[in-house]
Amino acid sequence: MDAFEDRVRHHIYFYLTIDGRDFRAGKLSHGARGQAEDFIVNDTAHRLKLTKKEFVSLVDCDIDKEQHEKIWRERDP
Repeated sequence: MDAFEDRVRHHIYFYLTIDGRDFRAGKLSHGARGQAEDFIVNDTAHRLKLTKKEFVSLVDCDIDKEQHEKIWRERDP
């Protein structure tokens, strides 16, 4: 995925670019360690227009950038 992060603020913000537009994909606290809490996983999946199961597949690289963008476009006409 073509994503970039912004570490300037109190949190680390991750952005995703699709069709030339930037979307905030998620955020983490600078002190975050270990496995992400379930609400963060669900929020990030929602922002990426994925189910939790699809998001886990994306993280595990079972869904690639092109597949994700296809899902995004289908769910955000």
